[in-house]
Amino acid sequence: MVKRTIRMYLLFGLLVNFGISFIAATYAVFLISRGLNLFEVNLVNFFFFATIFVWEIPTGAVADVFGRKISFVISCFLLSISLFIYAASYSFWGFALAETIAAIGQTFWSGAFQAWFVDKLKHHNYGGTLNSLFAREQQIKQGTGALGAMAGALLADKNIAFPWIAGGIIVFVTGVLALILMKEEYFVRKSFSLKREFQSVKDTIRISFGYGIKNETVRFIVLMGIVQWFAIMAANMQWQPFFSQFLPNKTSLGFIFGGAAACCIIGATISARFLRLLRSEKQSLVISQLIMGAGILLTTLFKNFPLALLMFLFHEAGRGLFRPIKDTYFNNNIPSKERATLLSFDSMMCHMGGMAGLVFSGAMAEYVSISAAWVSVGSILIIITLLLARHKK
Repeated sequence: MVKRTIRMYLLFGLLVNFGISFIAATYAVFLISRGLNLFEVNLVNFFFFATIFVWEIPTGAVADVFGRKISFVISCFLLSISLFIYAASYSFWGFALAETIAAIGQTFWSGAFQAWFVDKLKHHNYGGTLNSLFAREQQIKQGTGALGAMAGALLADKNIAFPWIAGGIIVFVTGVLALILMKEEYFVRKSFSLKREFQSVKDTIRISFGYGIKNETVRFIVLMGIVQWFAIMAANMQWQPFFSQFLPNKTSLGFIFGGAAACCIIGATISARFLRLLRSEKQSLVISQLIMGAGILLTTLFKNFPLALLMFLFHEAGRGLFRPIKDTYFNNNIPSKERATLLSFDSMMCHMGGMAGLVFSGAMAEYVSISAAWVSVGSILIIITLLLARHKK
Protein backbone atom coordinates (compact mmCIF):
# COMPACT_ATOMS: atom_id res chain seq x y z
CA MET A 1 0.00 0.00 0.00
CA VAL A 2 2.90 2.37 0.64
CA LYS A 3 4.19 2.08 -2.93
CA ARG A 4 0.66 2.48 -4.32
CA THR A 5 0.12 5.58 -2.18
CA ILE A 6 3.38 7.14 -3.38
CA ARG A 7 2.58 6.36 -7.03
CA MET A 8 -0.92 7.80 -6.71
CA TYR A 9 0.29 10.97 -5.01
CA LEU A 10 2.93 11.55 -7.67
CA LEU A 11 0.53 10.69 -10.52
CA PHE A 12 -2.31 13.00 -9.47
CA GLY A 13 0.08 15.82 -8.60
CA LEU A 14 1.75 15.30 -11.97
CA LEU A 15 -1.52 15.43 -13.90
CA VAL A 16 -2.84 18.58 -12.22
CA ASN A 17 0.52 20.29 -12.61
CA PHE A 18 0.75 19.16 -16.24
CA GLY A 19 -2.68 20.57 -17.06
CA ILE A 20 -2.08 23.91 -15.37
CA SER A 21 1.42 24.18 -16.89
CA PHE A 22 -0.10 24.48 -20.39
CA ILE A 23 -0.69 28.18 -19.62
CA ALA A 24 2.58 28.76 -17.74
CA ALA A 25 4.68 30.07 -20.63
CA THR A 26 2.05 32.39 -22.10
CA TYR A 27 -0.12 33.55 -19.18
CA ALA A 28 0.94 37.21 -19.14
CA VAL A 29 1.24 37.34 -22.93
CA PHE A 30 -2.33 35.98 -23.20
CA LEU A 31 -3.72 38.70 -20.93
CA ILE A 32 -1.78 41.44 -22.71
CA SER A 33 -3.05 40.16 -26.07
CA ARG A 34 -6.60 40.65 -24.79
CA GLY A 35 -6.07 44.27 -23.86
CA LEU A 36 -4.62 44.36 -20.32
CA ASN A 37 -1.54 46.35 -19.31
CA LEU A 38 1.17 45.16 -16.89
CA PHE A 39 -0.54 46.58 -13.82
CA GLU A 40 -3.90 45.05 -14.80
CA VAL A 41 -2.24 41.69 -15.40
CA ASN A 42 -1.04 41.76 -11.80
CA LEU A 43 -4.43 42.99 -10.54
CA VAL A 44 -6.17 40.03 -12.16
CA ASN A 45 -3.84 37.74 -10.23
CA PHE A 46 -4.52 39.82 -7.11
CA PHE A 47 -8.08 38.44 -7.17
CA PHE A 48 -6.58 34.96 -7.01
CA PHE A 49 -4.49 35.74 -3.95
CA ALA A 50 -7.18 37.77 -2.19
CA THR A 51 -9.64 34.90 -2.57
CA ILE A 52 -7.07 32.40 -1.31
CA PHE A 53 -6.38 34.62 1.71
CA VAL A 54 -10.07 34.48 2.67
CA TRP A 55 -10.72 30.80 1.86
CA GLU A 56 -7.42 29.10 2.79
CA ILE A 57 -8.06 28.27 6.44
CA PRO A 58 -11.79 27.37 6.10
CA THR A 59 -11.16 24.91 3.26
CA GLY A 60 -8.14 23.45 5.05
CA ALA A 61 -10.31 22.88 8.09
CA VAL A 62 -13.00 21.30 5.89
CA ALA A 63 -10.38 18.84 4.64
CA ASP A 64 -9.48 17.92 8.22
CA VAL A 65 -13.14 17.49 9.19
CA PHE A 66 -14.76 16.00 6.05
CA GLY A 67 -11.82 14.33 4.32
CA ARG A 68 -8.83 15.21 2.14
CA LYS A 69 -10.01 13.17 -0.88
CA ILE A 70 -13.24 15.17 -1.26
CA SER A 71 -11.26 18.39 -0.95
CA PHE A 72 -8.86 17.39 -3.73
CA VAL A 73 -11.63 16.26 -6.10
CA ILE A 74 -13.53 19.54 -5.63
CA SER A 75 -10.29 21.38 -6.34
CA CYS A 76 -9.78 19.64 -9.69
CA PHE A 77 -13.30 20.44 -10.91
CA LEU A 78 -13.11 24.11 -9.87
CA LEU A 79 -9.68 24.57 -11.45
CA SER A 80 -10.87 23.08 -14.75
CA ILE A 81 -13.92 25.39 -14.81
CA SER A 82 -11.68 28.42 -14.26
CA LEU A 83 -9.46 27.46 -17.19
CA PHE A 84 -12.46 27.16 -19.52
CA ILE A 85 -13.79 30.58 -18.40
CA TYR A 86 -10.37 32.12 -19.06
CA ALA A 87 -10.32 30.79 -22.61
CA ALA A 88 -13.71 32.39 -23.34
CA SER A 89 -13.10 35.78 -21.64
CA TYR A 90 -12.12 39.11 -23.20
CA SER A 91 -12.55 41.47 -20.22
CA PHE A 92 -10.78 42.26 -16.96
CA TRP A 93 -13.82 41.18 -14.93
CA GLY A 94 -14.15 37.91 -16.82
CA PHE A 95 -10.56 37.09 -15.97
CA ALA A 96 -11.16 38.19 -12.36
CA LEU A 97 -14.09 35.75 -12.11
CA ALA A 98 -11.95 32.94 -13.48
CA GLU A 99 -9.16 33.73 -11.00
CA THR A 100 -11.64 33.75 -8.10
CA ILE A 101 -12.93 30.28 -9.02
CA ALA A 102 -9.37 29.02 -9.52
CA ALA A 103 -8.38 30.38 -6.12
CA ILE A 104 -11.22 28.57 -4.34
CA GLY A 105 -10.15 25.41 -6.14
CA GLN A 106 -6.55 25.97 -5.10
CA THR A 107 -7.51 26.32 -1.43
CA PHE A 108 -9.32 22.98 -1.53
CA TRP A 109 -6.07 21.46 -2.84
CA SER A 110 -3.39 23.22 -0.77
CA GLY A 111 -2.61 21.37 2.42
CA ALA A 112 -5.29 18.71 1.90
CA PHE A 113 -3.54 16.70 -0.81
CA GLN A 114 -0.17 16.67 0.95
CA ALA A 115 -1.86 15.93 4.30
CA TRP A 116 -3.66 12.96 2.67
CA PHE A 117 -0.30 11.67 1.45
CA VAL A 118 1.67 12.10 4.70
CA ASP A 119 -1.04 10.70 6.98
CA LYS A 120 -1.75 7.76 4.66
CA LEU A 121 1.97 6.89 4.73
CA LYS A 122 1.92 7.05 8.53
CA HIS A 123 -1.20 4.88 8.59
CA HIS A 124 0.74 2.21 6.66
CA ASN A 125 3.86 2.61 8.88
CA TYR A 126 6.13 4.15 6.26
CA GLY A 127 9.68 4.24 7.65
CA GLY A 128 11.49 6.27 4.99
CA THR A 129 12.30 9.97 4.85
CA LEU A 130 9.90 12.59 3.53
CA ASN A 131 12.67 14.70 1.98
CA SER A 132 13.45 12.14 -0.75
CA LEU A 133 9.75 11.86 -1.65
CA PHE A 134 9.20 15.61 -1.78
CA ALA A 135 12.39 16.02 -3.83
CA ARG A 136 11.16 13.38 -6.28
CA GLU A 137 7.79 15.15 -6.43
CA GLN A 138 9.50 18.42 -7.34
CA GLN A 139 11.57 16.72 -10.02
CA ILE A 140 8.54 15.05 -11.63
CA LYS A 141 6.36 18.16 -11.41
CA GLN A 142 9.04 20.39 -12.89
CA GLY A 143 9.76 17.91 -15.68
CA THR A 144 6.14 17.45 -16.69
CA GLY A 145 5.51 21.16 -16.13
CA ALA A 146 8.22 21.95 -18.64
CA LEU A 147 6.69 19.60 -21.20
CA GLY A 148 3.24 21.09 -20.59
CA ALA A 149 4.52 24.65 -20.91
CA MET A 150 6.31 23.92 -24.18
CA ALA A 151 3.24 22.15 -25.55
CA GLY A 152 1.08 25.07 -24.44
CA ALA A 153 3.40 27.62 -26.03
CA LEU A 154 3.29 25.67 -29.29
CA LEU A 155 -0.53 25.65 -29.13
CA ALA A 156 -0.54 29.40 -28.36
CA ASP A 157 1.19 30.13 -31.66
CA LYS A 158 -1.83 28.50 -33.35
CA ASN A 159 -4.50 30.01 -31.08
CA ILE A 160 -3.80 31.93 -27.86
CA ALA A 161 -6.78 30.24 -26.10
CA PHE A 162 -5.85 26.62 -26.91
CA PRO A 163 -3.52 26.12 -23.89
CA TRP A 164 -6.37 27.01 -21.50
CA ILE A 165 -8.78 24.56 -23.11
CA ALA A 166 -6.24 21.72 -23.15
CA GLY A 167 -5.29 22.36 -19.52
CA GLY A 168 -8.92 22.42 -18.42
CA ILE A 169 -9.60 19.04 -20.00
CA ILE A 170 -6.57 17.42 -18.32
CA VAL A 171 -7.43 18.76 -14.84
CA PHE A 172 -11.09 17.71 -15.17
CA VAL A 173 -10.08 14.15 -16.10
CA THR A 174 -7.73 14.10 -13.08
CA GLY A 175 -10.64 14.95 -10.79
CA VAL A 176 -12.68 12.05 -12.19
CA LEU A 177 -9.76 9.63 -11.70
CA ALA A 178 -9.18 10.85 -8.13
CA LEU A 179 -12.87 10.37 -7.31
CA ILE A 180 -12.62 6.74 -8.44
CA LEU A 181 -9.14 5.73 -7.26
CA MET A 182 -8.21 7.69 -4.11
CA LYS A 183 -8.82 5.90 -0.80
CA GLU A 184 -8.87 7.37 2.70
CA GLU A 185 -9.25 4.32 4.94
CA TYR A 186 -7.57 5.98 7.95
CA PHE A 187 -10.18 8.76 7.99
CA VAL A 188 -13.20 8.24 10.28
CA ARG A 189 -16.30 9.91 8.87
CA LYS A 190 -18.87 11.43 11.20
CA SER A 191 -22.65 11.60 10.90
CA PHE A 192 -23.52 15.07 9.63
CA SER A 193 -24.59 17.75 12.09
CA LEU A 194 -24.32 21.33 10.89
CA LYS A 195 -23.85 22.71 14.41
CA ARG A 196 -21.23 20.11 15.37
CA GLU A 197 -19.33 20.40 12.10
CA PHE A 198 -19.27 24.20 12.30
CA GLN A 199 -17.89 24.00 15.85
CA SER A 200 -15.29 21.43 14.76
CA VAL A 201 -14.13 23.71 11.96
CA LYS A 202 -13.92 26.63 14.40
CA ASP A 203 -11.89 24.56 16.87
CA THR A 204 -9.49 23.39 14.17
CA ILE A 205 -8.94 26.95 12.97
CA ARG A 206 -8.42 28.26 16.52
CA ILE A 207 -5.90 25.56 17.45
CA SER A 208 -3.99 25.92 14.17
CA PHE A 209 -3.70 29.69 14.40
CA GLY A 210 -2.46 29.41 17.98
CA TYR A 211 0.10 26.76 17.06
CA GLY A 212 1.25 28.66 13.99
CA ILE A 213 1.83 31.87 15.96
CA LYS A 214 3.54 30.33 19.02
CA ASN A 215 5.79 27.70 17.45
CA GLU A 216 9.21 29.13 16.55
CA THR A 217 9.83 26.83 13.57
CA VAL A 218 6.41 27.46 12.06
CA ARG A 219 6.77 31.19 12.64
CA PHE A 220 10.19 31.29 10.90
CA ILE A 221 8.91 29.33 7.88
CA VAL A 222 5.80 31.50 7.59
CA LEU A 223 7.78 34.76 7.71
CA MET A 224 10.25 33.45 5.13
CA GLY A 225 7.34 32.52 2.91
CA ILE A 226 5.70 35.93 3.16
CA VAL A 227 8.78 37.85 2.01
CA GLN A 228 9.62 35.23 -0.64
CA TRP A 229 6.18 35.42 -2.23
CA PHE A 230 6.27 39.21 -2.12
CA ALA A 231 9.46 39.14 -4.17
CA ILE A 232 8.80 36.34 -6.66
CA MET A 233 5.58 37.88 -7.98
CA ALA A 234 7.64 40.20 -10.19
CA ALA A 235 9.47 37.24 -11.73
CA ASN A 236 6.29 35.15 -12.02
CA MET A 237 4.24 37.82 -13.78
CA GLN A 238 6.79 39.74 -15.84
CA TRP A 239 9.35 37.27 -17.16
CA GLN A 240 7.32 36.74 -20.35
CA PRO A 241 7.06 40.42 -21.41
CA PHE A 242 10.68 40.97 -20.34
CA PHE A 243 12.15 38.11 -22.38
CA SER A 244 9.75 38.61 -25.32
CA GLN A 245 11.89 41.55 -26.44
CA PHE A 246 14.65 39.04 -27.27
CA LEU A 247 12.50 36.28 -28.84
CA PRO A 248 10.88 35.68 -32.27
CA ASN A 249 7.69 33.83 -31.16
CA LYS A 250 5.64 32.44 -28.26
CA THR A 251 7.04 28.93 -28.70
CA SER A 252 10.42 30.29 -27.58
CA LEU A 253 8.87 31.24 -24.24
CA GLY A 254 8.11 27.55 -23.74
CA PHE A 255 11.81 26.72 -24.05
CA ILE A 256 12.70 29.34 -21.43
CA PHE A 257 10.10 27.83 -19.11
CA GLY A 258 11.61 24.42 -19.83
CA GLY A 259 15.04 25.71 -18.86
CA ALA A 260 13.63 27.21 -15.67
CA ALA A 261 11.96 23.90 -14.82
CA ALA A 262 15.23 22.05 -15.43
CA CYS A 263 17.00 24.37 -12.98
CA CYS A 264 14.26 23.76 -10.41
CA ILE A 265 14.79 20.02 -10.89
CA ILE A 266 18.52 20.44 -10.32
CA GLY A 267 17.85 22.43 -7.16
CA ALA A 268 15.40 19.82 -5.86
CA THR A 269 17.80 16.99 -6.78
CA ILE A 270 20.69 18.42 -4.75
CA SER A 271 18.49 19.53 -1.83
CA ALA A 272 19.07 16.40 0.26
CA ARG A 273 22.84 16.58 -0.28
CA PHE A 274 22.80 20.32 0.40
CA LEU A 275 20.92 19.71 3.65
CA ARG A 276 23.40 17.02 4.76
CA LEU A 277 26.28 19.36 3.98
CA LEU A 278 24.97 22.24 6.08
CA ARG A 279 23.30 20.03 8.74
CA SER A 280 20.74 22.76 9.35
CA GLU A 281 17.34 23.14 7.70
CA LYS A 282 17.22 26.80 8.72
CA GLN A 283 20.58 27.68 7.15
CA SER A 284 19.69 25.72 4.04
CA LEU A 285 16.45 27.68 3.64
CA VAL A 286 18.23 31.00 4.17
CA ILE A 287 20.91 30.30 1.55
CA SER A 288 18.43 29.05 -1.04
CA GLN A 289 16.30 32.16 -0.52
CA LEU A 290 19.35 34.41 -0.92
CA ILE A 291 20.02 32.69 -4.26
CA MET A 292 16.49 33.61 -5.35
CA GLY A 293 16.94 37.23 -4.33
CA ALA A 294 20.29 37.59 -6.09
CA GLY A 295 18.95 36.05 -9.30
CA ILE A 296 15.90 38.32 -9.38
CA LEU A 297 18.00 41.39 -8.59
CA LEU A 298 20.51 40.74 -11.37
CA THR A 299 18.30 39.45 -14.22
CA THR A 300 16.94 42.72 -15.63
CA LEU A 301 20.22 44.60 -15.10
CA PHE A 302 21.64 42.73 -18.08
CA LYS A 303 20.56 43.84 -21.55
CA ASN A 304 22.44 40.88 -22.98
CA PHE A 305 20.00 37.97 -23.41
CA PRO A 306 22.33 35.07 -22.39
CA LEU A 307 23.43 36.81 -19.17
CA ALA A 308 19.90 37.88 -18.24
CA LEU A 309 18.66 34.33 -18.85
CA LEU A 310 21.51 32.89 -16.78
CA MET A 311 20.54 35.03 -13.77
CA PHE A 312 16.87 34.12 -14.18
CA LEU A 313 17.74 30.41 -14.23
CA PHE A 314 19.99 30.90 -11.18
CA HIS A 315 17.00 32.23 -9.22
CA GLU A 316 14.89 29.28 -10.40
CA ALA A 317 17.51 26.84 -9.06
CA GLY A 318 17.15 28.52 -5.66
CA ARG A 319 13.39 27.98 -5.79
CA GLY A 320 13.86 24.28 -6.57
CA LEU A 321 16.33 23.94 -3.72
CA PHE A 322 14.05 25.68 -1.21
CA ARG A 323 10.77 23.75 -1.57
CA PRO A 324 11.68 20.15 -0.57
CA ILE A 325 13.76 21.38 2.39
CA LYS A 326 10.88 23.55 3.55
CA ASP A 327 8.32 20.74 3.14
CA THR A 328 10.45 18.37 5.19
CA TYR A 329 11.26 20.93 7.91
CA PHE A 330 7.62 21.97 8.20
CA ASN A 331 6.02 18.50 8.20
CA ASN A 332 8.51 17.23 10.79
CA ASN A 333 7.49 20.02 13.19
CA ILE A 334 3.67 19.97 13.05
CA PRO A 335 1.10 17.51 14.50
CA SER A 336 -0.88 15.19 12.21
CA LYS A 337 -4.25 16.22 13.61
CA GLU A 338 -3.99 19.78 12.32
CA ARG A 339 -1.55 19.08 9.47
CA ALA A 340 -3.88 20.13 6.62
CA THR A 341 -4.91 23.33 8.36
CA LEU A 342 -1.35 24.30 9.37
CA LEU A 343 -0.17 23.74 5.82
CA SER A 344 -3.07 25.91 4.68
CA PHE A 345 -2.14 28.53 7.29
CA ASP A 346 1.36 28.72 5.82
CA SER A 347 -0.06 28.91 2.30
CA MET A 348 -2.47 31.68 3.32
CA MET A 349 0.36 33.78 4.78
CA CYS A 350 2.47 33.26 1.66
CA HIS A 351 -0.41 34.46 -0.48
CA MET A 352 -0.77 37.53 1.71
CA GLY A 353 2.82 38.38 0.81
CA GLY A 354 2.01 37.60 -2.82
CA MET A 355 -0.90 40.05 -2.79
CA ALA A 356 1.37 42.87 -1.64
CA GLY A 357 4.01 41.84 -4.17
CA LEU A 358 1.52 41.88 -7.04
CA VAL A 359 0.40 45.44 -6.33
CA PHE A 360 3.93 46.72 -5.70
CA SER A 361 5.70 45.05 -8.63
CA GLY A 362 2.78 45.64 -11.03
CA ALA A 363 2.72 49.36 -10.32
CA MET A 364 6.51 49.59 -10.52
CA ALA A 365 6.63 47.71 -13.84
CA GLU A 366 3.84 49.72 -15.50
CA TYR A 367 4.72 53.21 -14.24
CA VAL A 368 8.53 52.96 -13.83
CA SER A 369 10.03 49.85 -15.47
CA ILE A 370 10.23 46.08 -15.16
CA SER A 371 13.90 46.44 -14.20
CA ALA A 372 13.05 48.79 -11.32
CA ALA A 373 10.47 46.31 -10.03
CA TRP A 374 12.88 43.36 -10.08
CA VAL A 375 15.79 45.24 -8.51
CA SER A 376 13.53 46.50 -5.72
CA VAL A 377 11.96 43.17 -4.78
CA GLY A 378 15.26 41.30 -5.11
CA SER A 379 16.92 43.71 -2.71
CA ILE A 380 14.03 43.45 -0.24
CA LEU A 381 14.17 39.65 -0.33
CA ILE A 382 17.91 39.59 0.40
CA ILE A 383 17.76 42.13 3.24
CA ILE A 384 14.78 40.64 5.09
CA THR A 385 16.07 37.08 4.71
CA LEU A 386 19.35 38.10 6.35
CA LEU A 387 17.44 39.77 9.18
CA LEU A 388 15.32 36.66 9.76
CA ALA A 389 18.45 34.49 9.78
CA ARG A 390 20.07 36.72 12.37
CA HIS A 391 17.21 37.04 14.85
CA LYS A 392 15.49 34.10 16.55
CA LYS A 393 12.43 36.03 17.72
